[in-house]
Amino acid sequence: MRRYAWRPRRIPPGPLFLLGLFAIVLLGAGLLLLPASTPAGAPLAVVDAVFTSASAVCVTGLTVRDTGGGFTGFGQTVILLLIQIGGIGVMTVSATLAMLFGRGIGMRGASMMRDVFEGDMLKESRGILRFVTVHTLILEATGAALLFAALGDTIADPLARARCAVFHAVSAFCNAGFSTWSDSLVSQAGDPVVIGTISALLIIGGLGFPVTANVVAWCKGRARADRSRRCRLYVQARVVLLMSVILLAGGTALLAALEWNGAFAGLAPDTKLGLAFFQSATTRTAGFNSMDLTLLSPATVLVMLVLMYIGAAPGSTAGGIKVTTVAILWADARAIAMGGSNAHLFDRELNQIVVRRAFMVATSYTTVVALAFGVLMSTEGSGFVETIFEVLSAMGTVGLTLGLTTELSDPGRLLVSLLMMMGRLGPLAVAYGLVRPTREHGVHYPEATILVG
Repeated sequence: MRRYAWRPRRIPPGPLFLLGLFAIVLLGAGLLLLPASTPAGAPLAVVDAVFTSASAVCVTGLTVRDTGGGFTGFGQTVILLLIQIGGIGVMTVSATLAMLFGRGIGMRGASMMRDVFEGDMLKESRGILRFVTVHTLILEATGAALLFAALGDTIADPLARARCAVFHAVSAFCNAGFSTWSDSLVSQAGDPVVIGTISALLIIGGLGFPVTANVVAWCKGRARADRSRRCRLYVQARVVLLMSVILLAGGTALLAALEWNGAFAGLAPDTKLGLAFFQSATTRTAGFNSMDLTLLSPATVLVMLVLMYIGAAPGSTAGGIKVTTVAILWADARAIAMGGSNAHLFDRELNQIVVRRAFMVATSYTTVVALAFGVLMSTEGSGFVETIFEVLSAMGTVGLTLGLTTELSDPGRLLVSLLMMMGRLGPLAVAYGLVRPTREHGVHYPEATILVG
């Protein structure tokens, strides 16, 4: 009789990625529930542990408890490790461990790695992992060294200063927004080295590993005498860099103009511009506070909502619909307005599949935000502005709040936790993980014309 060996069914990469994220969030919550993670007599509730773990893994920064005073050194270390895992990426960490144990990542894993990190820029999956790991460690170590030197007058104990510097360097580069200071960075707003270092880390982290790798290769190529070995900047890198400059400059100008005599009143002009620049950068990615957000005007809050909605670059630690999505939608709208058939950027025609994906990202993202806003309004009974700000902050993995986070009910905290995880994965990743792809059968139907507008 013929025997058939039973083999476990392989889980596709998409659902496996989703399960991996949930598993790490639950593991982190379990560690935060340990007595060693919190001060004596101040245990953490289960829902709060899940919320904090999700916020750390999803590099969001929303907290229901003060990170510095509400957790012990062990608890802060757990949060730091969760931030690092979430920043580098669950998939990258898993693939690295698989390689270290000699298993390899397989054809599907390599394909998925190239999809996430844009394989046109990084040809080899092992090269991706190597670059991500080395790049992360070098930048975080450099940032920690600068912060350690800058905090000499603030924290006398070298060990405590080193812990603080490392925590904030990792939190900044991973765009997490967690801080061991109770007021985030408000007390450090006048220190240009601290603000400048954290700004640089969160901006670089928001560019994404694919773009950073392309820029590094381009700079190395420019330094070579052999022109044949020079690397060019890919269209995605150009789009990300241009959009980042536009959003940083535009956000800085708007925040400075709107709050010059408001929240920035009484400060020196250079300090006003510095804080406007920092807040413009952190609103799209990290969620550090350099000012009291409750003092902001409604117009400034609107600007911040737009920045949180857009976010930063794909392949980075930031959320939002991504700057590339905005650029693609703008290019397509421009082509339609000018009577053209195809959108193009930097003298390159955009594939219609890319344009469809951009519309899918924007549509699905907006739909989730609208649904979550309605649910949170009904469960919390909070104000319109505070609620939409909280939803966009969670979905964009930003971490800013107008004070609603600590007032959320348990259902509200679970909903915000889910939003943070969805924002970290991104609409496309969620769709690929939950929807089974179908094959086209080559059937073409007659065209139809429908009036629009």
